[in-house]
Amino acid sequence: MDFLNLLARLADLDSTTAAPQLAAPRRAALGRLGQAGTALLPGLLLSALSQPATAGTLDTRTRLDVLLLVRQLAALGNELHSRALGLVAGYPALPLTATEKAGIQVIQQQEAQRVTVFSQLITDGGATLPATPRYDFTGSRNGTQTALYPDIQTNPATYLLVAQVVKDVAVRVYKSQVDFVRADAYLTETLLRSHSAEARHASHLRTMRRQRGVAVKSWVSPDDAPVAATSPAIAKVYEGESGFIQTYNASGANGQGGALVSVPFDSTLPINVATPPLSAEAILRKVAEAFDEPADAIVATNVAALFTY
Repeated sequence: MDFLNLLARLADLDSTTAAPQLAAPRRAALGRLGQAGTALLPGLLLSALSQPATAGTLDTRTRLDVLLLVRQLAALGNELHSRALGLVAGYPALPLTATEKAGIQVIQQQEAQRVTVFSQLITDGGATLPATPRYDFTGSRNGTQTALYPDIQTNPATYLLVAQVVKDVAVRVYKSQVDFVRADAYLTETLLRSHSAEARHASHLRTMRRQRGVAVKSWVSPDDAPVAATSPAIAKVYEGESGFIQTYNASGANGQGGALVSVPFDSTLPINVATPPLSAEAILRKVAEAFDEPADAIVATNVAALFTY
């Protein structure tokens, strides 16, 4: 299945796809968006989520906080890709190949769908949507400081780099935020589907960069060409991605969540099935590639702040 069909089938988050019978429960559940998400969680085991790379204030986040964050990321991505496609007045389309343009169009359309879905979820819960920010993807904050990416609107390579960074951070943060809505089945499914779509978007953007000669895999890898840390916020995007120790929430009494358990892959290596066998170092590099590490919400908000004013 090609990329466009894969995304169309697995990541369609158009608001019209919600089953009618889910509308009323969704509205009722969202009526208390401001309640602390963690206090409502039943302690279920959720896909062996790893600990965030850095401790923050995630334990006090509400479902409204989560929806506002993921909507902010979707809106940021939608604007970035819309400008690259020439869909925003004053920003001519980048000189992309026909294949690149087709892929970006799918990504942009799905970002726009997510903005619509998250906006509806927020307003259904009785909350107010924030004002639309102004965007400057050069990072100059409308010319008030030195630009980080001055040629982003004319150079496809620069655009694809920024698009990759924005997607990579979205993947990490979507994963961490699922933990704070899992008392709500609808929100959990919506965020998990969004996380899956974001990962596929990131993979495709990375593939396009590799096709342009950049040493980068279709997933985050220690072997990737390093992304220049043009700001502390960009450096944080990949911090902690090479961990060898994974953690999961062990099941406690009555199926409730128990203590965090660590699995040290650096001392208990996976089965080596390569021919010839890989070295221990090579195996650990693959372990580092195998997991998406969740990141604290502040990592994403700091990246978004680079491009808004």
